[in-house]
Amino acid sequence: MTTDGYCPWYTLEDLCVAPDSQRSATFRTLQQQYGDGYLARRQDGLNPVNETWSVNTPYMTVENAYALEQEIIDLGADSFEWNPPNEDNTPKKKWILDPYKWQFQYGADRLVRLNFTLKRYYAG
Repeated sequence: MTTDGYCPWYTLEDLCVAPDSQRSATFRTLQQQYGDGYLARRQDGLNPVNETWSVNTPYMTVENAYALEQEIIDLGADSFEWNPPNEDNTPKKKWILDPYKWQFQYGADRLVRLNFTLKRYYAG
């Protein structure tokens, strides 16, 4: 997104998010409670941080919204690479839609935005 808030393109790889989008992160742990009161906890897996984004795109024309929707449909169950706002990762992080659904939110002047949830995807 440019500094004036204008998003010049609407694709998943160059995804612009509106300021009301939200990032969430959780840390996976395994724990065992023993009869004597002792509690053992440890990290679960090699990549224990679950990262999700509740994405709201900026408002766009209906044509751009349908094009982005078609890109989501064409993606299917595959992942795509994207750098969230204020991050410059090399290589870019991988993401999937989870759950695999999206919504259209209609605004004024025939403008629309999409809402969906992305989940960080760890793959080889």
